Amino acid sequence: MQDIKSPVLSVGSEVYTADGKLIGQYYKENRSPIEFKEISPNLINALVATEDVRFYSHGGVDFYSFFTSVLSTAKGDRRGGSTITQQLAKNLFETRKKKSQGVIKHIPVLHTIVYKCKEWLTAFKIEHVYNKQQILTLYFNTVPFGNNSYGIKTASLKYFNKQPGTLNPSESALLIGMLKATSSYNPIKNPQRATERRNTVLGQMEKYKFLTADQYKSNVALPLGLDLSYVEDDSHGDSYLRRAVEKWLDKWCKENDYNLYEDGLKIYTTIDSKMQQYAEEAVTEKMKMLQKRFYNLWGNKNPWRDSKGVEIKDFILKNEQRLPIYKLLEKNTAVIR
Repeated sequence: MQDIKSPVLSVGSEVYTADGKLIGQYYKENRSPIEFKEISPNLINALVATEDVRFYSHGGVDFYSFFTSVLSTAKGDRRGGSTITQQLAKNLFETRKKKSQGVIKHIPVLHTIVYKCKEWLTAFKIEHVYNKQQILTLYFNTVPFGNNSYGIKTASLKYFNKQPGTLNPSESALLIGMLKATSSYNPIKNPQRATERRNTVLGQMEKYKFLTADQYKSNVALPLGLDLSYVEDDSHGDSYLRRAVEKWLDKWCKENDYNLYEDGLKIYTTIDSKMQQYAEEAVTEKMKMLQKRFYNLWGNKNPWRDSKGVEIKDFILKNEQRLPIYKLLEKNTAVIR
């Protein structure tokens, strides 16, 4: 019960300049938690209509939905019977991971019964501790959207460059539709499938009166409307500053029992973002000049030479062949042939 009352979310840390500009991030799970008031009603309606239409009336487990899903599966129409609360239990506590199943994981049918019972028990406890709004908030903050994107805020920014509170029904349906299979319904890789799945979610929203017939028709006719510009702005990956801060904080984190990649630290440096920008621009200009000198001196000549100036034949190829991956690829190529 203590774990359920105080669930631990992996939240990345952020590095800022002295004037408040974000210059780096550290995370294992790319997640930015939000509050209930920041979630669009369209997202909530899409989720309830698609995943758990009886969400507000059950106590964590919907046995009616479970048994009807079993019957449907037996007839060949496979569909899930998990409630939103059960899915939250799975996301928070990894109840289906093999490492949490012990010896029973080796017994085909029994291990399924065991993890299902664990989900049910955990779902009942969650409903005992939290109200429906809190459950929805936890769900939206933990659910994975693929490509190391966790939580609705990260997904909303990634695909639409919008805050989750501003999403319209079409955008909300697209993101909720992805939850069934984040890879198959990825709008970047599979736009056609993503559109079909979005329309299915919109159909569910109309079926359960979250949308009128006219609203359904207008939203189905909309293009996906992706805005991927935030992906570029959010690529605070490898950089000298990011690595330098990580190295400097390594000892401090160990001494104070913090995890830089999971504990959501806010790190403020003495760096001035404008001065840093000027410095990087100066380096870029200098590198252009040095590159021009290099071309003037070497042209099309091979720069790989020994200490006596003698050209080293196949320098790059020979270094590639020393890499561990080269032998593995060579072996796989031989098997394919």
